[in-house]
Amino acid sequence: MPHVIDERSVYRPQQNEMQLDWEPALRSEVEDARLTPEPISPERMRIAEARILYLSPILQQLYALRNEPEADDYGRLQPTESAFAATIDILIDAAIDAYPRQIPSGCVSTDSAGGVRIEWVRETSSVHLVVPPADDANSYIYHEVDSNYGTEDATPKGLSRWLKVIPRES
Repeated sequence: MPHVIDERSVYRPQQNEMQLDWEPALRSEVEDARLTPEPISPERMRIAEARILYLSPILQQLYALRNEPEADDYGRLQPTESAFAATIDILIDAAIDAYPRQIPSGCVSTDSAGGVRIEWVRETSSVHLVVPPADDANSYIYHEVDSNYGTEDATPKGLSRWLKVIPRES
């Protein structure tokens, strides 16, 4: 004889009970690494497309990294949201501070944890902006002119000052 289940004996939650169960799932505090990163705001995209000599190409490189696959065999390819935002803020403020001088052309990359590194390397000098993947570590500027070198905390004014020693590429 087949088993018969009486519909009256099956518990059916009411709508308000189901909503209470869904709320914690919708507001999960745990970040899922598989999530698509937040879209880049239109304001920031306009800056990258504004054809600001040398700054726009650097920002475009940074945005391109943001659209790469998240990781490969060597580590993370995309910058973390924290490193991405901090780098943009430092670069834009440094460009404002440097005006009317231009930010020299540079090369953008990420480290294996999702931090950002921008390098301005020339024959006699180099400046490296290093932004860690998380807010709990400090960004810094490594600078080298001839045989003199050092580091300092990354600030827009500091970056602007050190980029003065970087000659324009011909």
